[in-house]
Amino acid sequence: MNPLSAAELVIYAILSIPVLYICVRHWPAGVLGWFYLCAFCTLRIVAGAMSINSNSGAASIISSVGLSPLILAACGILHEAREHRAIKLLPKPFEWIVVLMFHVFVSGGLAPVAIGASALATHSSDAASASRSLKLIRAGMGIMTASWVFLVIGAVISALPARGVEKNARRFREGTVLLYSVIFSLVFVGIRVIYSLVAFTTQEAYLSPVNGSLTIRVLLRFLPELIATLSFIFAGIQTRRLHQYSPVVSKV
Repeated sequence: MNPLSAAELVIYAILSIPVLYICVRHWPAGVLGWFYLCAFCTLRIVAGAMSINSNSGAASIISSVGLSPLILAACGILHEAREHRAIKLLPKPFEWIVVLMFHVFVSGGLAPVAIGASALATHSSDAASASRSLKLIRAGMGIMTASWVFLVIGAVISALPARGVEKNARRFREGTVLLYSVIFSLVFVGIRVIYSLVAFTTQEAYLSPVNGSLTIRVLLRFLPELIATLSFIFAGIQTRRLHQYSPVVSKV
């Protein structure tokens, strides 16, 4: 039995309960981000169960695609924070278009990673096929890395001093809590993204997210994901009464 996989299975099974609660409490404005966080927890539970059953191939595929829901969760929670802080850099329809395009962009990175990881997990492909699979994975991880960079830029812009809004309004302050949780979590999401990029690019056995060095997997995969998830959960619980407060009104 893989002790880290067993720990992941138990931890994320427990964490999925408050995530579901937060998803309900933040409905409908925050459903997008919290839905993806719930999906991330589910994938971690499934990957942990498969690793325990020694199905490393399937676990490797799930581990490869499991990063995208965490990125999309950060995007959704950032969008919710912007809504509550009344940040209007773009008209609302255009902001939703940007969010949709970001989801398409992340999905565009997810597809080649999943296809490439699936091909490598079969262990039956020849050298040429393995090379093509690695190219797909590297391209997909490059897109994932770019997605993270875009998200960091969006979070930093959203944190700039707001003008023309009532900063003492309770909903504004609660939105700020969500925003800071995204900024904090993106540091650890970045560690996880860069680790995956290096691991899949170099194909070093000790860097494998599934069968690599236990120390590396704990420090560069397990802990960054867990810290980011806990940051979102703490912020989500703290802001669970957001719907009770009046919307922030622009002064301009």
